[in-house]
Amino acid sequence: MTASQASYNANTKNIGFAYAIYSSLIEDGHEVTWSDPDLSLTLEDLSSYDVVLVGISPITSLSANRAYGALNLIDMLWESPKLKFFIDAPNTLQIASSLKSINANPVSLMKDFYSYRKGYSAVISDIAVASRISNAVSKLVNESWPVTLYPTLPWRGSKSLGLKLLPNAVKNLFGVNLDSYLLTDPPVYFDKRDKWVVENNLSKETTKLLGTLSFPTTPMKWNKGWTDVQVGEQIVRSSGVVIGPHRGDGSWWSYRYVQALNSLTPIYTSWIETSPLGASWSHLAPYIEDIGPDARMALAIEQRQSYINNIPSKEAAISTLKQLLSI
Repeated sequence: MTASQASYNANTKNIGFAYAIYSSLIEDGHEVTWSDPDLSLTLEDLSSYDVVLVGISPITSLSANRAYGALNLIDMLWESPKLKFFIDAPNTLQIASSLKSINANPVSLMKDFYSYRKGYSAVISDIAVASRISNAVSKLVNESWPVTLYPTLPWRGSKSLGLKLLPNAVKNLFGVNLDSYLLTDPPVYFDKRDKWVVENNLSKETTKLLGTLSFPTTPMKWNKGWTDVQVGEQIVRSSGVVIGPHRGDGSWWSYRYVQALNSLTPIYTSWIETSPLGASWSHLAPYIEDIGPDARMALAIEQRQSYINNIPSKEAAISTLKQLLSI
């Protein structure tokens, strides 16, 4: 439904959960077609695939500019065991609320406001296409979802996320961690400054935290056009990374965790959530500032090892993924 879900090129600039799924399957020897959900696709076009994995997001969101094609696929394949879903972004409550809103008034998904979306002309000019879109929304609201994947962190489980989705979506909801495919060896040279880099999600908790810090802070992205390479350059030069929780969903997987672990930069997120991983994930942010550069490096090494110890290996991760996708 979004560029981060449907576009390989978008993920070469900013890695998301879709890229983690793609790269793990490719490395395991599978053939993967990653493309926009075109409205012209037919059941015959999809017959050669073992799985059709559709990304789900709030369908009223501005970023869901591929929602028509995705909903069309969902309606066509609803009775097929090939159909699977994935969710790659926080604020999952918005998925439920947007679906309910459109289901109550299907025509509102076809108003001029959405004319920028791919396939808009076909939807408003073809009653059969418009009907499939509306039928898909109704099914998502009222019927049990197929297997639905989302990226999990080693200190999170699927139950907490499920509460924010529609009840009929929870039964087949599964958290997956594929970070073993994204972790790399840390660099051998570090030039870290006394500063924090902060993920751009400025929740109330994060804003309050920043007021307690002594080191200057800088956003990971200075603008939306920044790529992972630019963010990585920020992280590797910093003394610490702040990744705040998201309203309703708490801490949510982000490639920023992986980038920090790969550059041996200490991470602070909600310690109440991360503390089950051990002492290295239980410290407050001011403590990370106070211990000095050598101790911060030791802390980052401990965090990395603890994280690795609590996520599945490549072999275990791909085995779980294939089992959930029935391949």
